[in-house]
Amino acid sequence: MKVLTAHPGLFNDDNTIESNISFVPFLNFLKQRIAQDPSDARTSFYKLIIDKFESNPATLQPIPATSESDLSKYQEYLDLITAAIFPVTTNPESDIYGIGVPYRFAIFYYSDLFKQLFSEDGRELIAVPDGISVQQVKKDKITWLYKLILEKLYHFPMSYKNDIIHTLVAPDGTKKFMKVNIDPRFVDVKVKGELPSLDYNLFCSKQITPETLLKILPPSMFRLEGFVIWTVKDVTQSESLNTIKSLVMNMRSSNEVESYHAAERLIPTILGLPDITAHLVPFPKVNGKNVLEEQFVTTDPILGIGNKKQQQHFFQLVLEQLQNNPNPLVIPDVDDTSIAAHPFLKYLPIKNIKSFLVLPITHKKEVLGMLELASSVPNRLSVEPLWRLQNTYPLLVLMLNRSISILENRLNEVIKDQFTALQPSVEWKFIDEAWKYLLTPEDERKDIESISFEDVYPLYGAVDIRNSSVQQGNAIREDLQEQLELIRDTLIAIGQSIHLPLLEELLYKTNDFLLGLTDNLPAGEDIKVNEFMKHEIQPVLQHLCEDSEELKPLLENYFAKIDKSEGHVFRHRREYEDSLSTINTAISQYLEKERQYIQQSFPCYFEKYRTDGVEYTIYIGQSIAHEKKFDNLYLRNLRLWQLSSMAHIARLTHKIGPKLKVPLETTQLILMHSSPITISFRSDERRFDVEGAYNIRYEIIKKRIDKVHIKDTGERLTQPGTIAMVYSYVREMEELKKYITFLQSKQILEPEVEELELEELQGVSGLKALRVKVNMNPPL
Repeated sequence: MKVLTAHPGLFNDDNTIESNISFVPFLNFLKQRIAQDPSDARTSFYKLIIDKFESNPATLQPIPATSESDLSKYQEYLDLITAAIFPVTTNPESDIYGIGVPYRFAIFYYSDLFKQLFSEDGRELIAVPDGISVQQVKKDKITWLYKLILEKLYHFPMSYKNDIIHTLVAPDGTKKFMKVNIDPRFVDVKVKGELPSLDYNLFCSKQITPETLLKILPPSMFRLEGFVIWTVKDVTQSESLNTIKSLVMNMRSSNEVESYHAAERLIPTILGLPDITAHLVPFPKVNGKNVLEEQFVTTDPILGIGNKKQQQHFFQLVLEQLQNNPNPLVIPDVDDTSIAAHPFLKYLPIKNIKSFLVLPITHKKEVLGMLELASSVPNRLSVEPLWRLQNTYPLLVLMLNRSISILENRLNEVIKDQFTALQPSVEWKFIDEAWKYLLTPEDERKDIESISFEDVYPLYGAVDIRNSSVQQGNAIREDLQEQLELIRDTLIAIGQSIHLPLLEELLYKTNDFLLGLTDNLPAGEDIKVNEFMKHEIQPVLQHLCEDSEELKPLLENYFAKIDKSEGHVFRHRREYEDSLSTINTAISQYLEKERQYIQQSFPCYFEKYRTDGVEYTIYIGQSIAHEKKFDNLYLRNLRLWQLSSMAHIARLTHKIGPKLKVPLETTQLILMHSSPITISFRSDERRFDVEGAYNIRYEIIKKRIDKVHIKDTGERLTQPGTIAMVYSYVREMEELKKYITFLQSKQILEPEVEELELEELQGVSGLKALRVKVNMNPPL
């Protein structure tokens, strides 16, 4: 039997370590088994083997192995070894095994199938698996060698990883994944000279690597005697599954199509049908309807046609077929009869497809996509091989679901690029536009035009912090005063230790700024003070802190007090900001919860944004609703909710007030606008805005009424503890009064209602208002 070796220049194993074939380690192994269990039924057989070898002293000597070695004279001995090692059911023609030289890629006894799979025309051994570099194989070989040396000579417990996965093409043309295991139990490691000592602690601390061992224990110090057992197992199914699993886990928008193609190449291997082709097509949904992505069907057997209109027609026919018949559609022999029954198969003959199968991929009774199998051989396909997909099917479901997520992300990217993050009530329209955008070839795409919603009713509300700018100014002024006083005291203390005229000049400026701080902070004064502290005070004190050990404690105390996050001199601003944030957060959380609630009655667009307080605009109308009929009762319901929610917010902020570090009060304002308007999405500002001259009047009113006064009084309309409702027409007032009366009956609002005329605003006249107090202590 010829020795199979890798190309002689591939690894240069002869130069790494001396290695010879020897039967002695195997005979010693048998003697140990006999000694351990003399009553074993196989003992007689083991003794027979030992006697056979020992009767010929030549078999007990090392045997050099090269590609020219002739081991035919040891044939009967190798047969005995094979009989002892491999089970009696082993078939040399169908099982894959071999016996080789330690460390080297040299196999001197092997089965017929081993030779077919692992050699090129029976000459050289295929030693480097597909997808693995020669350098990696060399590194793995060295690691294997030192694990063997450490275990055999130093008795270090080692964990072997002797498995190598080879990708091969079997004689029948099928692609196979083969796991090769190299068993070294019948190998002895001989030392040339004295065995060096090794510190086991080095291994515990992971300081030893194969590269280090090459220096400490050069392979030339050892020689190997014995043989290794090569056993090969077909792991095509498990490796294919692992590969598909990896494809699914690592699938992204950038590699989605390539991942599908890779999975499609593996499916014929899993089915054991190398001469067929597979095609996997996802059926994602856009706004509840299955759609077809062009990138998956360019080479599809039934949908890969040039005419998009016909392609969509065939897609709907296929979808209907799979939804109504969840079982595989098998066309063993494609002919005129089968095409007449299923028109979407029309182009199969043109593509030389003689046998065809479509398997719907479903999850929870929903069709996620389809798997197509095609062959140019009639009657090649049937249902029978599909059982081999039982473990693959769940992974295909995951892959199709992953594609659904990827498409959703792509749609969202278009929406975010062209629009903004949107609410479900209007998102459907943007998704439609995004899908049309994706369907357009890239070189023909243009920016999506303006998206409008016509005849919608606006509801505007504003919760403002009364005198917020005054409170903020007071906080800034008090902090600046404390910081300037701290600077003054620090400069005086420094002047007692060192004499610098510059310090006197800085002290003068500090006192001058202190005198300039009044109850009302002049505009721009805070900027001047901050510039003074940043550019004049800070550099001087920083230098003195670094240069003088004597002043360091004093200046470190100064810098600690001016720390923005924790320092004392920013205390008033932090207290104001914390108080403002507490109120705004409470209002926003309430409105967010209510936003979910009001959507249950009828879809509407709810836009909320912060100013000093919180403002919101709601749009409701038929054009916003996707699949629900609009009626004015939903508008009236929303207006009643608006008034009721404002009362709730007033009570909420009133209750929070005593807990705030800075006392803040809120005012509540509602704008009544009974005429429908048109809104369009503004791409530049990523928000909705009104359209048309008349509609713009509403927007002007909304922006100018927050500080409006009552006519001829100078009194602000909005007051703490009340809700102000601005309107233009009598019918709007009458509707508001109905809601007020109802809420008064529930003791949410106080009995008195003020009817007020408002001062004229720039570009707006004739506005009126109702104002009512909120009952801050409603009955339980």
